[in-house]
Amino acid sequence: MATAPQWVRKPLDTILRERGKIQDEQLAEIQRVRAAEGGGWAGHFVDAGCLTENELLQLVLAETGLPYLPLLQVAPNEELLHEFTADFMTSFECFPVDRLGPVLTLATPNPFQPELLRSRNSKYQEVLLFVCRVSEWRECMRRLAEEKTRTT
Repeated sequence: MATAPQWVRKPLDTILRERGKIQDEQLAEIQRVRAAEGGGWAGHFVDAGCLTENELLQLVLAETGLPYLPLLQVAPNEELLHEFTADFMTSFECFPVDRLGPVLTLATPNPFQPELLRSRNSKYQEVLLFVCRVSEWRECMRRLAEEKTRTT
């Protein structure tokens, strides 16, 4: 992608602070928890009670104009699940959905990350983002970990 969309230039924490959804003290605590536990921002903001999962989804949809993808109703592309590490998917709260030619499709509850729009591999020329709920992303990650446990 040549230029990032305007909405990706502000991280989620900045948007939440501008909208009055989070105070500096809350952000400091979430940063501390995130540093200790890892993971992306969206789940930590929901877990801290800064906003509900539905409020986050509505905010993301309004800010970005991206389409919502009911992630639990989509069968992931198995080949892509081998290309993406669990650490990457956890750090950036994303889930690879499909690849069609040079287009990679990702779902995420937090699209305000320029790293998601960067190509993962030279064969991808475009990254298509969809929005999903935090709980949907977590459930897909749980299923993936369970599947890996079964096959090892």
